Amino acid sequence: MSCTRRWAALAARGPRAGQRAGRRGPGGARTAGLRDRDRGGQGSSCTRRWAAAAALGLWLLAGACGTTRPKGGLEPLEGLSSAQVEAALQPRRLALVVGVDRFADPRWPELKHPRADARALAGLLQDPAAGRFDAVELLDSESGTGLVALSAALDRLAGLNRSERDVVLVYFSTHGTLARGPDGHLARYLVLSDTDQDRIGRTGLRVRDLVARFEALPSARKVLVLASCHSGAGKSALPGPLARELGSTKGAFFVRPLEEISQASMVLTACAWGETAREDDELGHDIYTHFLLEALAGEDTDGDGAITASEAHAHAMARTYYYTRGRQRPQVESRVSGADPIVLSGYRQRRGDPVLFSFASDLSGLEIEVDGRPKGALPARLVVEPGSHRVVLRAAGRGAVIVDDEVELDAGEQLAVESLLERELPDWHLQAQAGYQRFFDAGVRRELVQPLAVFGISASRLRFPIEMMEVGLDLGLAGASQGMEVGGRAFSQQIFQISYGLKIMFHAAWGPVDFLAGPRLAGIHLLRSGISGTDESQGFANFSPGLVGELRWRIWSGLTLGLDLRLHFLSIHTLAGARDTGYLDLMLGLGWAL
Repeated sequence: MSCTRRWAALAARGPRAGQRAGRRGPGGARTAGLRDRDRGGQGSSCTRRWAAAAALGLWLLAGACGTTRPKGGLEPLEGLSSAQVEAALQPRRLALVVGVDRFADPRWPELKHPRADARALAGLLQDPAAGRFDAVELLDSESGTGLVALSAALDRLAGLNRSERDVVLVYFSTHGTLARGPDGHLARYLVLSDTDQDRIGRTGLRVRDLVARFEALPSARKVLVLASCHSGAGKSALPGPLARELGSTKGAFFVRPLEEISQASMVLTACAWGETAREDDELGHDIYTHFLLEALAGEDTDGDGAITASEAHAHAMARTYYYTRGRQRPQVESRVSGADPIVLSGYRQRRGDPVLFSFASDLSGLEIEVDGRPKGALPARLVVEPGSHRVVLRAAGRGAVIVDDEVELDAGEQLAVESLLERELPDWHLQAQAGYQRFFDAGVRRELVQPLAVFGISASRLRFPIEMMEVGLDLGLAGASQGMEVGGRAFSQQIFQISYGLKIMFHAAWGPVDFLAGPRLAGIHLLRSGISGTDESQGFANFSPGLVGELRWRIWSGLTLGLDLRLHFLSIHTLAGARDTGYLDLMLGLGWAL
């Protein structure tokens, strides 16, 4: 029985508990029951109220249980198909591309290629086989590049960006300059077509304001590209030798960026602090932009089918550096954590090769080695084979090792080099050793002690007392039965030896091999017993200075294979007199850094 029918049946039965049926009176009329009489003859009105309440409940419940429906969900919209609704919810790819090459104020030198830069980039972003961007707005000398037009374009971009999953790119190719803002402080400005040199603070686009609007976009996958000089610089005017290049350089002033970049954005810049962003007639573009376009057109270095912002910048950065012979070093400020999610061209079709990368400004200039091979200085993006790799990060000029770690990388994995800094460097090196000891003097070897097999251990405190040094202790034991000869008379002996040393070594490295060398103070104790079957025994002890050299090969993570060479000089006193001699220890060791 349905819910509605059950409630209808209950209503048809009338009052239940507490309301007895009345008795028939004269003429067949019913008299009220006991409770009706107690209520002073109000039974009929009570019944009517009960019936009204039952009817109201029936009406309310009919909607609730007459049909079943899910809680929530989207109702079909008139005139829209489900495919259209689904498409509207997909992340979008949006871009604003600006190239300023003409200026109303003749004091700004005209630039030759910003319009070509902007049009080429816009075309590539709109290409269905490359950028696949849904909306690209181009501002150049034809469409207007004044402050009002630019502000309106940024508003339109903000209106289109509704999801944090949208990819957003904002690009500027123009002059950069330095001027006092409304607050009286020096600030970076982008020069627009109507920027007046006498009123830069009011007619230019302050970079701080641009970054603030850029940061306010909902997108968590956004990148700002500044192909202009002040995109990174020190607080100084253009140096004299470069002033003559003003017609082919962008910007006469430089200032260090002050803005903080959020975790969901990247700022790519055409040059480093104090450098000049250049155009090139042979390339027909801003140099950095030319190589950025080259990257977006198909430089998929990790083979996953997609070209990300950091991937494109790494290519453009390296090519720009070599093309300008080191005079222009593009930079990146990024707070994107993990793998770069900003795909600018193509799309991910497969798991690519692993990538080691770092664009952190704090690590700029540090040298990186992978599997013993130098890979240049950071910032960098390095594609490697899947598997285990040894990564070494050191100070510039093959300086002190900062990171020395073994990493396991799977296909498609991207590892930030700075994450290795969170892993603690080992403080100690322990080693088990076995080797050979030999005295230089033939008479000592014939009459006192023959070469011995030595077994021992060593422990070193790494990077102590300074970064390039380590201090260590070693202990060795040896024992043997030997046949000796004195004055033509042969005899046998049992010999036991304890040796120990304190060493202070300087450290250098080349790939996976460490070179160590320094002074060593050694003690040696010899005990001869059982000479020719007698109870006679003799003892000898000596402390002597010497030198130690060690090769230490890091074969896996903290595991090392070492070779020690120790050289000591000493004087041995016998009944025949003193003998000046020395001895050599050659030790092979298996160690562990911890």
